[in-house]
Amino acid sequence: MKNYIIQKPDLEGWIEKLLKREEIVAPVKKENFTSFTPISSVKEIIWGAPQTVIPPKQYLYPQSEELLTYEFDADGPRPTAKNFAKERILFGVHPCDLNAIFQMDQVFAEKNRDENYLKKRKAAVLIGVDCLALCAPQAFCSRMGAIDPKGRFDLFLTDIGDSFFLEAATAKGKNLAEGIAPQASESDRQRLSDIRRQRDMLFEREQQKLLPGIKTLPALVKENHDHPAWEERGGKCYGCGSCNMVCPTCYCFDVQDYMQISLARGVRTRFWDGCMLEDFAKVASGENFRENRADRLRHRTYRKLYYLFEKWGEPFCTGCGRCPKACLTKIVSPLEIANEIYAGK
Repeated sequence: MKNYIIQKPDLEGWIEKLLKREEIVAPVKKENFTSFTPISSVKEIIWGAPQTVIPPKQYLYPQSEELLTYEFDADGPRPTAKNFAKERILFGVHPCDLNAIFQMDQVFAEKNRDENYLKKRKAAVLIGVDCLALCAPQAFCSRMGAIDPKGRFDLFLTDIGDSFFLEAATAKGKNLAEGIAPQASESDRQRLSDIRRQRDMLFEREQQKLLPGIKTLPALVKENHDHPAWEERGGKCYGCGSCNMVCPTCYCFDVQDYMQISLARGVRTRFWDGCMLEDFAKVASGENFRENRADRLRHRTYRKLYYLFEKWGEPFCTGCGRCPKACLTKIVSPLEIANEIYAGK
């Protein structure tokens, strides 16, 4: 890890230079919400941005995308694979989303590698920005260990007053920082340490507590399969799937083929799917293995706090706060569910 320091006016000038040769996606104000959007000027960037509605994963794993096209002739089908990877910089990514992207990397690189995702990921540069204030009242990132980006970035910026402290974790990050920012001094590192200590105190004081220890979460939910919380909360669920759509670590998808009426050509498309939707676990026979909303809520929570936690060593909830904000009936927060089970076990 290499450390640099850059004055704020110099950072803006550097971003403007990058814009001349790179696409930069950053948090931008859109009416009454914030969205990751391609920018044309550094002035569009919202610094210290509130949590975006949709996570930046949409630029690595689009809501819908063509996987291949195909034609039929006398020799049979002729498929042509599609991949819309392009070089771009994702700027202003919060630590919770950096951790989420790392988790997506693990999933899509395992066994049957998903080249559509991995090529987009390889073409992307991740520039994170430290959260020194609460981005959303629903967020609980510090409780999930996600306030620390853990080096899961190319470049990471922390506001230390009149300048930004830059941490470069990869060759991509170092190449961007070299020549535009001098290396950080010991006094710069001390300022960084002081600011992060203040941040940690703020988050410890203000964010909702996780009553059980984070390492106990898999056992807690596993041992409470029949806890009344599932039925009580599931009974209020609309089954709308909003929590799935805004989650930075949900990666399930469906695939459909669209054929021309002549049956000569077609396109195969994939799009986000969600385990909270009624038809998610429905199979061809008509059987639905999780028709009950309480079962779907339990399954989603097990995925976040048990199954994937045991497999990858950390919860697949980064505490970003998007799902409790998006949930119309306020029943889906993994932290609140864990606390309820823990309090009544």
